[in-house]
Amino acid sequence: MDKSLTTLLFSCTLLISLCVPSLAQTCGNYTFSGNRSYSTCNDLPQLSCSLHWNYHPSNLTADIAFRKSGASTSNWISWALNPSRQAMAGSQALVAYQHPNGSILAYTTQLNKNPNMQPGKLSFDVPSIAAEFSSNGDMIIFATLQLTDSLRLTNQVWQEGPMNGGNPGEHPTNGQNGKSMGTVDFINGSVTTTGGTTSKQRKRNVHGVLNAVSWGILMPVGIIIARYLKVFKSAGPAWFYLHVMCQTSGYAVGIAGWATGIKLGSESPGISYDTHRNLGMIIFALGTLQVFTSTSLFFFLLA
Repeated sequence: MDKSLTTLLFSCTLLISLCVPSLAQTCGNYTFSGNRSYSTCNDLPQLSCSLHWNYHPSNLTADIAFRKSGASTSNWISWALNPSRQAMAGSQALVAYQHPNGSILAYTTQLNKNPNMQPGKLSFDVPSIAAEFSSNGDMIIFATLQLTDSLRLTNQVWQEGPMNGGNPGEHPTNGQNGKSMGTVDFINGSVTTTGGTTSKQRKRNVHGVLNAVSWGILMPVGIIIARYLKVFKSAGPAWFYLHVMCQTSGYAVGIAGWATGIKLGSESPGISYDTHRNLGMIIFALGTLQVFTSTSLFFFLLA
């Protein structure tokens, strides 16, 4: 056989061998237990999850299966609809995790009313819900949803997080967890996801940068000036003016960062970072006291 033809055949064989496993991993080839089958599915781009469903237009119901591949027995999973925003906070969620006795718990919860993910009714009916941990390591939530006209095309969110003392704990907010949201169209069978930075993520970034510049740079620089430059007689009163400038500008930037944090908190009902909030309040109070002391002394010297 011609050498070039042999090389071509080998290349084609190698390409097919690489593509076949990839095709086998798509949601459409997955086999569920109990003879369950779904006409529509989408591989979600984050957290190795997929959503499968059958939509019944005659009674506005949808039979869904939310699957997390390679799930951990020490993690919980959740899939939710949120008609008001693309966020987990305020969503109508289905939650599942493995109980210490080995059983799989599945239930519903509204995250605006139950921030600790305790069981509760949703704004729409869920006639049935169950979950299983498959032999190949997938955790799956099965449910029937009684949809409304507004829910046939709406926001969806999915998450996973660690268990904490037998209850669902706080999930990460960065990486894939911060991007696991989008929309689902039960009628047309389409799913879209948010790939870029959301408005809330931008506000988080602004909040972090402002506070880093204020409390982490400008305020410490002002302290360093007061501590080390005042010993030089040649510096005269200039060191004090620089000190006040750094402290007041740092405080002003800090107020902007603090206000951004307050805004983020008001837009995230059910989510609370107590340690972060308490430390921020202490730093803000101490900074306020220090700036007012420096400013009072500054005006005293001017007088």
